[in-house]
Amino acid sequence: MGNGICSLIALTLLLTVRRWPPLKRFDLTLLLLAQAATLGGVLGETFLFGTQYSIMTQLWVTVFAAGFLPRRLVWTQQGLGLASITLMVWLRSQYGAAPPRLWGVDALVTALPVVLIGVAVAYFRGEAEREGRALEQAGRTDPLTGLGNRRALFETFGAQQFGAQRLTGLVMLDLDHFKCVNDRYGHAEGDRVIRVLADVLREHAAPQDLLTRHGGEEFVWVTGISDAQALLGRVNALRVSFAHRVAVLGVTVSAGVAVTSLPLDDPASVLPELLRRADTALYQAKAAGRNQARLAS
Repeated sequence: MGNGICSLIALTLLLTVRRWPPLKRFDLTLLLLAQAATLGGVLGETFLFGTQYSIMTQLWVTVFAAGFLPRRLVWTQQGLGLASITLMVWLRSQYGAAPPRLWGVDALVTALPVVLIGVAVAYFRGEAEREGRALEQAGRTDPLTGLGNRRALFETFGAQQFGAQRLTGLVMLDLDHFKCVNDRYGHAEGDRVIRVLADVLREHAAPQDLLTRHGGEEFVWVTGISDAQALLGRVNALRVSFAHRVAVLGVTVSAGVAVTSLPLDDPASVLPELLRRADTALYQAKAAGRNQARLAS
C-alpha cells in the first residue's frame, strides 16, 4: 500500500509538472520520490513474500532512469512496480503463503532484465557515439551558414575526389563594404547577407567541392578544375548572382583565385601557400576598386 501510494503521488506530481512549468525545478525531488516508492515495494515484497520479482521487473528501467532521468521512464518504472506488487499479492491470495513454483515465470522474470539491460547498455553506447559524432561535426561547422569552418578546411583539404580534373582551385571571397551593412541596418541584416552568400556559393559549387566560412565575412571555396580561366568565369557568375540578390544594400564580393596541380602529394603543406596566394590576389582585387576577381600569379 505504501509503495502504491508513493507511486501514485509521484506520477500525479509528474503529470502536474507538465502543466505548471515552475515545478520543473523539482524534477530531481520527484524522481527520488519515485525511487523511494520502488525501494519500498521491493522491501515489502521481500519481507512479506520472500520474493524479489519487482526489482527484477524494474531493474532495466532503473538503469535508463539513472542515465537520463526522463519522466517517461519514471512512469514506466512505477507502472511496472505497481503491476509486479499487484501480481505478487494476487498470487498470495490465490495460493496462500506457498504458491506453486512457476519455473517459466521465474526464468522469464530473471532473464528479461538481463536482456533489457544489455539493450540499455548498447543504447547508451550508441547515443554516446552519436553525440560524439554530432559534437565533432558541430566543431567543424559554421553555425550561421551551415558551411564548414576554418578547422574543416584544414582537416578536409586534399581529401576531395575531383575525378578527371587536373587542377585544384582555391577561391577566397570577401564581402565589400560589409561593415556599412552592420552599421546601417544592424547585425541581423548582416547575418542575412552572409547566409545569402553561402547559399549562392552552394548554387555555383559542384557537389564534391569544399565550402567554408573562413571567418567574419570571408569564405573559401575549393574545387577541381581543368582550366583557371573557366574557374574565374564561375567566380564572376557567382559575384553577379550575389549582387542581384542584395542589390538594395549595395554589397558586392571581391575574390582571389589560386590554382595548383593535381594530385596533391602533401595537402597540409600546399594549403597555406594556396591561401597566401589567394589572399594576395584578393587584396589586389580590393585595391583595384573591389567587386571583381583576380587570378593569383
